[in-house]
Amino acid sequence: MNYVLCAAASAIAILSSKYSAEWAGFLAVSAGSLLHFLKKREMAAIWALAVFFLFLYLSSYHESHSNSMLKEGGFSGRGMLTVHPDVDGDRFKSFIKLENGETAVLRQFIESEEMKQKLLKVKSGMSCRTEGKLEAPLNPTIPNSFHYKAYLESQGIYWVMTASEITDCKMEPSLEAALLSWRSSGLERILNTFPPESAGIAQALVFGEREWISQETEHAYQRIGIIHLLAISGMQVAMIAFAGRYILIRAGVSREVSALILFIFLPAYLILAGGSPSVTRAVLAAELYLLCVILKWKLHPLSLLSVLFIMWLGFYPLHLFLTGFQLTFIISFTILLSFPLLNACGGNMHKQNFALTVLSMICTLPLILHSFWEISLLSLPVNFFYVPLYSFVIMPASLISFTMSLFQIPLWKEAVSAAHTAIVWTNQLAEFLSVKDPFLLRPGKPPGWLLAGYSGGVLFSLWSSDKGFWKRIIALAVLSSLGMVHFMLPYANPGGAVTFLDVGQGDCIVIELPYRKGVYVIDTGGKFTFEKAGEEWRTTREEAKLAEYTLLTYLASQGISRIDAVFLTHGDHDHTGEYETLAEAVTISKLIIPQGFVRDDSDRRIIDESSRRGISVQTVKGGELIMEEGIHFQVLWPLQWSDSKNEDSLVLRFTLGGQRWLLTGDLEKEGEEAMLRAYRDIEIDVLKAGHHGSRFSTTPNLLNRTTPSHAVLSAGRKNRYGHPHKEVLDRLKKQNVNVYRTDEHGTIQYLFKGESGTFKTFSP
Repeated sequence: MNYVLCAAASAIAILSSKYSAEWAGFLAVSAGSLLHFLKKREMAAIWALAVFFLFLYLSSYHESHSNSMLKEGGFSGRGMLTVHPDVDGDRFKSFIKLENGETAVLRQFIESEEMKQKLLKVKSGMSCRTEGKLEAPLNPTIPNSFHYKAYLESQGIYWVMTASEITDCKMEPSLEAALLSWRSSGLERILNTFPPESAGIAQALVFGEREWISQETEHAYQRIGIIHLLAISGMQVAMIAFAGRYILIRAGVSREVSALILFIFLPAYLILAGGSPSVTRAVLAAELYLLCVILKWKLHPLSLLSVLFIMWLGFYPLHLFLTGFQLTFIISFTILLSFPLLNACGGNMHKQNFALTVLSMICTLPLILHSFWEISLLSLPVNFFYVPLYSFVIMPASLISFTMSLFQIPLWKEAVSAAHTAIVWTNQLAEFLSVKDPFLLRPGKPPGWLLAGYSGGVLFSLWSSDKGFWKRIIALAVLSSLGMVHFMLPYANPGGAVTFLDVGQGDCIVIELPYRKGVYVIDTGGKFTFEKAGEEWRTTREEAKLAEYTLLTYLASQGISRIDAVFLTHGDHDHTGEYETLAEAVTISKLIIPQGFVRDDSDRRIIDESSRRGISVQTVKGGELIMEEGIHFQVLWPLQWSDSKNEDSLVLRFTLGGQRWLLTGDLEKEGEEAMLRAYRDIEIDVLKAGHHGSRFSTTPNLLNRTTPSHAVLSAGRKNRYGHPHKEVLDRLKKQNVNVYRTDEHGTIQYLFKGESGTFKTFSP
């Protein structure tokens, strides 16, 4: 029986069920089955069709039974914490398995240092009483950003519980709770024995926990294409299983009995290592292999992997749509299919490693571009160097030094020191390479037809891998041509966009001109922090950069690595706070600010940082015209200066996509009235309402004079200021203005071609 064909049939069934294309899926599987039937593989053809219909049923069954029994709103009850709690600053986070068997994300805002000390004593495996509120996870509001809600739902998690109280925590009397408790103790052991610079990596390699890895290190590993090394994979599980069998056999246990012992006890590693999908898949693969050893079955590795694929999707159909699941099996299938090519390397380990790295990079190319929108050509030599380094040095060193410290084996401190040195050295190298990487390509997210082309190119490359030198050259040329088309697409696109990004309580607007004639960013957003003296306990390990998951995510998905100009309307942090982060990540040609912009040290730092990076700084005032290719910005304000940053906001007017736009920054009543006195004609179509919808902006006089048909209000959900104020909403309603709000509608995008366009929203 052809297990690979059955594995493909299971995936096609899940895809066709999700997208209501059952007939298309049936025709695809039937075509494959017919080919096998003509090749006298009748049983494979029959089994493939049987698997297809079975998975259509399973997909339907899972969908009908995936609804939660809980309801949104208040909740009171007990549950067991299944993930080691992360207490960072004034935030507590874990996962809790409730008494009805459902799991929810558990979060709590810590109100006092005393409460924090109590929560630091809470461990996974404990059963706690919780009082709080259940809310459904939000949809992503930034185009192309990570879909956290879909990710949770694929794990069978439908709720986020915001707790008001977590009390009466006690250890559950079960094996699972004991293993979870041991995991928490192990994680704390690493924190107490390893220096902070290496503790996060050691936790990731031993227990599959990445919370303590610094953002800079994690982003560096992701940019150069080695982030997969920070997750427990089949290599680690295989090495642990091999070491266990070796010890048992050396102790006099037979091969079959040693396999049986590992078969029984290896699942415990699932819990100790966090039970992530990658760990579960690796352990399940090891269990299948051990079962074959015990029962003396002879099963080809490719067939074994196909059986694992089918079994996994039988229990978790939605995992087919997870990037981690896809990468794991694509690379695994690639390794097994490339045996003929590896054998052609004549047993040279370095040649085999290089060939495998190239094939893995090629086979994952469509998925990487679809999910991460960028790829580094440097990842080829980096993986060639880092994969064996991590597999045979860093991971074993972390595991051995942790074990030695756990049992206080002599020289354990020296072992920890050696592992620490190796980890720090590799981290520093990764960070250096990621910053200096001249081969980082950011073509953006490919459209569906191009993704299909990439997939076809990959299949052709696999077919040609052992067909001779010239066929491999042709395959490389095909993929290179597709890459060139990918990079040229924005310059052939007649459409443009004006995008109001959901950056919370702040402003950030991206303007993209047709044919990529220009990209402009107006304000960058920024997070406010409200720390009081004597509350250092609220300080987090690292302050998350807002732009990393808002502005930079959007720019990367659009393939934007160069910005023609950044406008900063005024110096408030919610408009300028992410400018330096933006300048680090992309090339900025010019910074445009209003005269009188510099009011304090933070404003001066923006100018100094721009000068250091070679970004020209241009100051403008009302009455000036900024002439750019494809767009002209008319500066309406400031014409005069005051003591208020808001009242001196940069106000821009331009025409694009058949609409007349007015962006007012945080301009308030006095500034609006002065501007209206200075200009006779300010009729517009789209207004970016001033100061996030404050009652002191967007006055009736401004609305009467400008007569907008659409208004955009940029405000954070549940913000402490109550923006947008009811008075402003009432004024806009009275004028029959169509209102878009980032707190309700998420990112707001105007997509246009020529003189016509439409608004699109990304609601949470």
